[in-house]
Amino acid sequence: MMSDLAYHKVDVEKVDAPSGCPVDDEFSPYVERYIANPYAWLELKRENEPVFYSEQLGYLVVTRMEDVEEIFMNAEVFSSTNVQDPVFPICKEAAEILSADDYNPVAVMSNRPQPDHTRIRKYTQAGFSPRRMKVLEPIVRKRAEDLVDKMILQGAPVEWVSAVGNPLPAETIFRLIGFPEKDDEQLKAWTNNRLAFTWGKTSNEEQVEVAENLLAYWRYVAAYVEMRRDNPADDFTSELLAAHAENPDDLSYVEVQSVIYGLSFAGHEIVRNVISNALLCVLGERENWERLCNDPTLIKGAIEEVLRFNSAQTSWRRITTCDTEFRGVKLPKGTQVFMSLAASNRDPRRFDNPDRYDMDRANANKHIAFGRGPHICLGRLLARLELTIVLEILVAKLPSLRLVIGQDLSYLPNFSFRGPSTLYLTWD
Repeated sequence: MMSDLAYHKVDVEKVDAPSGCPVDDEFSPYVERYIANPYAWLELKRENEPVFYSEQLGYLVVTRMEDVEEIFMNAEVFSSTNVQDPVFPICKEAAEILSADDYNPVAVMSNRPQPDHTRIRKYTQAGFSPRRMKVLEPIVRKRAEDLVDKMILQGAPVEWVSAVGNPLPAETIFRLIGFPEKDDEQLKAWTNNRLAFTWGKTSNEEQVEVAENLLAYWRYVAAYVEMRRDNPADDFTSELLAAHAENPDDLSYVEVQSVIYGLSFAGHEIVRNVISNALLCVLGERENWERLCNDPTLIKGAIEEVLRFNSAQTSWRRITTCDTEFRGVKLPKGTQVFMSLAASNRDPRRFDNPDRYDMDRANANKHIAFGRGPHICLGRLLARLELTIVLEILVAKLPSLRLVIGQDLSYLPNFSFRGPSTLYLTWD
């Protein structure tokens, strides 16, 4: 039986549907209507039934910015302890793999409740400080330039995700942690497809494969942290270990291991989708790309509008810690909540003409792509850094860059994250 503090809880008890709430029998992020274009469906719900119960999901769905922000800020009643748990129960074979005696990561950041979350976060914030970003920036830029140069040498057209979009964020987070470059390919193999395992719909065979990868990766992390304890370096792992040595009762050894374990997932596939979504936005209208090429100082604003308009994270979760009431709906303890970031970031009560990508939008940075409150995304500075570097390199090297016309963009069904599986680009 997994501990309540386990990083992934694989068996979550279901509770009764809330009373006094509209019920939608069809709404689900796993159906084609949502996968193809979540925004149209979400707009209808936001304007007509902003709070409703999804029968297919077993979740209360909240779609307006004001409501989502209120839930984010009320961590005592709306807990984040469910955010890393698989949306659907995993198969017996996968659960058995993750029940190995030495597989014991604990909840540390996104899914650790207060007051422990704040206790741990004060140590992890140092790894994402402006100082650490300055150290990391030339490393990220050099690797991004190498990948783009290789892409150019290959010749147009190119499939972006495999050429640059996937390797760059993976290797960036590995360098932050301190993992050696020689292990990159193995690490990528272990950490790919975590989004599908936790927030997607996967077959039993896929679940078993991912579970085996999670176990192998955890064992790698445990061995690496142990090595760094005896051989510190200038990396995030060593910083956490130094903090543990100085304050062993405030930051435990397994918490250090678990932070390192969780970081690679948060900084890998999600950032890959952020970059792809950004290219869809800025290349979607030729005028936008030409403006960036002529004035790269516009990149900062363009990025904030990407995060609002086409965020890689379309929803997030909470679970009620007690019986409560929200917007007139009585919620039993244990009610799972689907907070639609996609709907909130296009809420016309907050943003004018919200369904238009507008690089000049004055309040674009009021989005909630990184959440709100005590659990706001730890890696938001790093994600912005990587995206800035990629766009700076592309506008300098490939001013004729454009999307391949007529390509079919496919999106895997996922509860929380969205980005194209492939993205084809071309240039003159």
